[in-house]
Order: sequence, then C-alpha cells, then structure tokens
Amino acid sequence: MLTTEIHEAAVEFGRSLNQAPAVSAYRAAQAALDANPDAQALMDELRYLQGTFIAAQQRGETPTPEAMGTLRMCQADVRANEVIMAHLRATNEVKAFLPLVATEVTRALGTDYGRLIAPTSC
Repeated sequence: MLTTEIHEAAVEFGRSLNQAPAVSAYRAAQAALDANPDAQALMDELRYLQGTFIAAQQRGETPTPEAMGTLRMCQADVRANEVIMAHLRATNEVKAFLPLVATEVTRALGTDYGRLIAPTSC
C-alpha cells in the first residue's frame, strides 16, 4: 500500500500533468473532434479508404485510378478540416511531451521509469 506522502505526490503529479499545456490542448482538441460529427465521419471515411487501399496492395492488386483519386480527395478534405488538423497537431505535441515527462520522472525516481511501467510478458 502506498504511503500517504507517495499517494499525495502521485495525485499532485497527475493534476500537474493534466494541466500541462500539451495535455490540455490535446484534451480540448479531442473534445472538439468528439463534438463534431462531420469531422468524425471524414476520419472514418479516410480510415476506410486507407484500409481498402492497403488491403488491395496486400492482395497484390493495384488500386484503380478512381480509388486513388477518391483517397486523395478525402486526404485533401481532411487537411482542410480545422478540427481534424488541430487534433492531429495536439496529438503530435502530446506524443512529444510525454517522453520528456518520463525522463523527468526517471530523474526524480533515480531509476528507469519506462522500464518500471513497461508491460511484462509471461
């Protein structure tokens, strides 16, 4: 069981992490994406088209020019969607931020934090 001091430090760490600009921006961007059915539908369409394209390639088929054109148009629509692009930027920023956090935790603990939290296999 955690001591009260460790528990309090962990709770404070979680609060601080949640308030970090990169995390706050990510949470806001995710909420905006969740609240926008058009953006969600566009992302679903892109995933579907990408999956279809990849599946065709894996079967040794060359996607048709029409399929390639449809995929390119969808990609252009995604790039033009401010909600999606804000979410992608925020995702990239939080992905860059979290390893820095892990480094700081490693330094504070005096042991490799990444190894401590890594899943173990049977």
